[in-house]
Amino acid sequence: MTTYRLWSGLRTIGGNIVEVRTEQARVLCDFGLSVSADVPESEQTQSELENFLQAKRLPAIPELFPTDDFEKIELAGFEEATLETALFISHLHLDHMGALRFLPEGVHVYLSEDSLKLFHLLVEVGEEDPVRCQLHSYKPEETIQVGDITVTPHLSDHDALGTTAFFIESDDLKLIHSGDFRFNGNYPERVTEWAEKARDWHPDVLLIEGTSYSFDDDEEGDEEVLEETETTLEEQVEMDPLSEETLLDAVADTVNTHASDLVVFNPYIRNVERLAFVEEVVTERGRTMVWEEPYAYVLSGFYPERTWTVLEETKTGKLDDSLIDQSLSLDAIKETPGDYVLQNSYKNLSYLDGFTQGVYIHSNGEPLGDYDPRYQEMLEQLEQFGLTFLSLGASGHANRDEIIEVAKTVSAKYTLPWHSFKPESLHAALFENGIESFVPELNKEYRA
Repeated sequence: MTTYRLWSGLRTIGGNIVEVRTEQARVLCDFGLSVSADVPESEQTQSELENFLQAKRLPAIPELFPTDDFEKIELAGFEEATLETALFISHLHLDHMGALRFLPEGVHVYLSEDSLKLFHLLVEVGEEDPVRCQLHSYKPEETIQVGDITVTPHLSDHDALGTTAFFIESDDLKLIHSGDFRFNGNYPERVTEWAEKARDWHPDVLLIEGTSYSFDDDEEGDEEVLEETETTLEEQVEMDPLSEETLLDAVADTVNTHASDLVVFNPYIRNVERLAFVEEVVTERGRTMVWEEPYAYVLSGFYPERTWTVLEETKTGKLDDSLIDQSLSLDAIKETPGDYVLQNSYKNLSYLDGFTQGVYIHSNGEPLGDYDPRYQEMLEQLEQFGLTFLSLGASGHANRDEIIEVAKTVSAKYTLPWHSFKPESLHAALFENGIESFVPELNKEYRA
């Protein structure tokens, strides 16, 4: 008999963990961290892992963690596990894999080839923590056997390389973990393909992300028409959210508009394709893209035929000299700022002090949103520097209509909402569209 259980991620965006279990094996999909209040300092223990479990940033899953040094939580450790265990990671965003560092040696974790390559590159530049668990790569549609459970990954599209959806099967259960997906990216056909394959597979359960159902519906406000047809780029973006393609157009427009000013670009280092495409756009506009060395190093792992212009102040010697086209200092850039687009991560925001005018493009980089206290700090500092802030990001998530269309296409016996602040909103929409659904409970066993 097979059961499935949602350990976390029901009412959060990210932090999703689902387990499929038989008498022989268990498979867990994704292993990120949920956002929660920190443990009061007076109650903290010696173990970082135990602190995270206390703060409910991770669920207390038995027989998975090293628990020998726990002081307050009683939890069976991985050494007591009797079932063959494996974890599968849909993509390399922190909210889906940020807890891997807590797993002990002996736990097997599977990632796509691109995700595994990116992980190792991020570890090398200090943007990711090394792990003790055993990492393995998989190819699209390669079947991995874990005891009597089979897992088949299918390519999907999200704002991370190597994103996959998982088809999980035992003798009496067929479950699909959609992972995060979107149709405004570079490969929307991948989502359509796995959804159509899922329909032919006849799944019992579809776990579907509902990020876009997390927020109030502001469609009425979106229908307001501005009195004048001439709008700013920021107003246009608010009315018509960017895709990966139109984001590049917006970057090009910004570079053209600020002809003699410095343009600063703050992206997410894990969105490798966007980084590469932005450089191509910048080069076509006659400017030089200047990268911090860690970003250039990660890019070089996926584009080894290219060379990069690197910011002198960030050089550590990790990137081979043969891959560096030139090194430029901040002082050199200040002499002719209109010749460059400077990639800038939040930790190096102070580098922008001394540039008296220009535009700062925030493109899903850190801090990721205004829920992060650093976001307001960033805005205040940019105002002090005299730089204009411009948000040009593209969502990694399908809109509401697209989620419903995928659910209709898959046509599972039950479609369950999660990865949303408001799973009930998605559940209601599914019900209105004739799709069998219910809102699951955390830490409850379900059967097909």
